[in-house]
Amino acid sequence: MRPTTFRISPSAARAAGALILLLLPPSRPGVAASDARDYEFRHENVLGTSMELVVRADNEQAATAAEARVLGEIDRLARILSGYDPSSEVRRWQATSGAAVRVSPELFELLRESDRWREASGGAFDPRVQVLTELWSRCARLDRLPTEAERRAARAMLAGPSWRLDEAHGTAERLTACPLSLNSIGKGYIIGRACEAALDPARGVRGVLLNIGGDVRAVGDGTRLVGVAPPSGDSESAGPVALVQVQDRSVATSGRAQRGFSIGGRWYSHIFDPRTGEPAAEVVGATVIAPRAADANALATTLNVLPPDEGLRLIASIAGVECLLFTADGQVRRSAGWSRYERPLVALALASPVRPAAPAGDDGKANSGGSWGDTHEVRVNFEINGPDGNARRYRRPYVAVWVEDRDGLTARTLALWIQTRQPGPRWHPDLKRWYRDDQVRRLADDADLIDTMSRPTRPPGKYNVAWDGKDDHGKPLAPGKYTICIEAAREHGTYQILRKEVTVGDRPFAEDLKGNVEIKSASIEYRRKGEGR
Repeated sequence: MRPTTFRISPSAARAAGALILLLLPPSRPGVAASDARDYEFRHENVLGTSMELVVRADNEQAATAAEARVLGEIDRLARILSGYDPSSEVRRWQATSGAAVRVSPELFELLRESDRWREASGGAFDPRVQVLTELWSRCARLDRLPTEAERRAARAMLAGPSWRLDEAHGTAERLTACPLSLNSIGKGYIIGRACEAALDPARGVRGVLLNIGGDVRAVGDGTRLVGVAPPSGDSESAGPVALVQVQDRSVATSGRAQRGFSIGGRWYSHIFDPRTGEPAAEVVGATVIAPRAADANALATTLNVLPPDEGLRLIASIAGVECLLFTADGQVRRSAGWSRYERPLVALALASPVRPAAPAGDDGKANSGGSWGDTHEVRVNFEINGPDGNARRYRRPYVAVWVEDRDGLTARTLALWIQTRQPGPRWHPDLKRWYRDDQVRRLADDADLIDTMSRPTRPPGKYNVAWDGKDDHGKPLAPGKYTICIEAAREHGTYQILRKEVTVGDRPFAEDLKGNVEIKSASIEYRRKGEGR
């Protein structure tokens, strides 16, 4: 039996979103493909975002035990490092002042690493930037920019040291009241430790791929292809702009596509330059490959702050680290060794049956003879519910999002999230309406497809996909009536479907759909391309 191959689903590369993870067969000598299989686990609301875990193990029992170790280590470290839990160690430590407090080895290590990166970056990395995040968040709620007095006050809190570490006694002393957040390095630190907890050949676990909110670590057997999202656009269906192949490495991407502040109709990055107090503007996206996950996280944030040339010089000074930068003026910059990891973009598309495509009109408008997808898009936003509506960690259900034509045939599959275990895809039949299209289903079964959807950090369970007016062959479809379908099925749970007929043409619209047990809420927007962020 061959190992499962992770490829791009019926939505093709476009449905993979910010990071597309593809698991290739083992590459280490002496390890046969039949010795281990791949087992996949997906959870929502892990460290405030989504988690995807792929375990290459000798059997399902070993894989499930590895999943439990991953979740246990994440929970343990979150109790230490979470900036959102008032009972966490880091929050309790921040409430102290002027006293040397003995802290856990994990918190001490992360504070020490933060000092190291603040020094190496010339101050571009600094966990105390939280004071700027809080200021801009308050002002965004009032739809105004911070005043100069507010900016000066925030910058003053960033002056001078914030803590003092005593290596001999394992203590940390808070020196100022400046708020801080270790999230920009802490998530990577937790990912690295969780992978260490899971990987154990003696217990039958030979490889681990862990992806939490777009931050990825791949260890053990097997190389991975990681797709890099475009630096703008926030749709799950955005295609990758680069592919890298890694093993025993971490990949982190940071940018302003997912998070930020809308003030006066303008979008500002959530990443700030601690030296100036202003939102990062010159670099709009950065991807880092590094041996350690914490380093990849810290550097991805730092490279959004530094000017491109300065950022590339920093990367060149660090052994084993490479980067890809996207600048606000449209440039793409690569570090000297990036090419060692980069692979050609490939079209791994699953084509649905060909539909006749209407020719574009001379005026380019979305009329009866035009290609409306040249100027407009349909965006489908939806939020997955936790079981019984709870907000605790939960497994993600199987989901299909697609477009039907007037005849009820699948015109475009936008997203297909299903579970696969050896020897191939399972649970297709639970997505009852999508599954009924025999030709599309056969193509999915034959291709042994599964999506591993991942994006830069966003709230758990919240997704959106964009339809550009084309079918799965990339052929433009005529304006007119279509039906948007969102189908969800939870193993040992319920089956739910939302369907909404829409008319695409020249007139924008926005409609809310009533949620159900699995899909908490949904909306559909038809708008001109480029609107929003």
